[in-house]
Amino acid sequence: MQMRRIAAVAALMLGAGAMRAQQANPVFAGKKVLLVAATSSPTAAVDASIKKHFESLGMTVNMVSDVNPPAADGYDLVFLASDVKAKTVTNSYRTTTVPIFTLKPWLLDFLGMTGYEPQKDYGEDEKEEQSFLWLVNAPNPIQAGFPNGMFMPIKHAIRIYNWGRPLPSAQVIAFLPGEPEKGFLFAYEKGVYGDHDFVMPSRRVFFGLAPDQFDLLIPDGMKLFDSCAAWALGGK
Repeated sequence: MQMRRIAAVAALMLGAGAMRAQQANPVFAGKKVLLVAATSSPTAAVDASIKKHFESLGMTVNMVSDVNPPAADGYDLVFLASDVKAKTVTNSYRTTTVPIFTLKPWLLDFLGMTGYEPQKDYGEDEKEEQSFLWLVNAPNPIQAGFPNGMFMPIKHAIRIYNWGRPLPSAQVIAFLPGEPEKGFLFAYEKGVYGDHDFVMPSRRVFFGLAPDQFDLLIPDGMKLFDSCAAWALGGK
């Protein structure tokens, strides 16, 4: 009887492992991520959570300081955390052919993804008792299968919302409710025109999480986050 119980538990464990393997997106397997963050900031622990999450998807992650960040050569994805200082990163990755996934609105102009005027082309807004976005681009793959309309990515209301003003060539996935000019999630395909005829040398995605908000994502929000990374890496 005891042996049968052990065999049953082992079968359940193997089944669960197989299910996780089936759910893992193969686009992540073996990819190398350069995660640029403010490694001595008060939100460094959140960046460490992002690193751990990427590793759980099957990727190798090198987390480096935003002070004199290294070149993207040899990596499959550059991830620019929300707490990086734009004045230290500046144009470091403007022309890289490695895909970019950024949370930092003050880097959007350097990356050619918006115009140059703060609080007009990119910025942050303080809201009261708001916890949702508006999805607008189903069935775009970045939208992760979610229907258009109200979408809650986090477990409770937050006060700060990062945003950028998408250009006509952008794929806009989500914006702040009632403010379609303020994109919370948008992306550019390689080869399309960005700001001032800048040609995107790689896929680029912006997801407007503030520095402390990654750890607030609920499963739906995490699914959308992962979909951004998957698309940047070449997913369809």
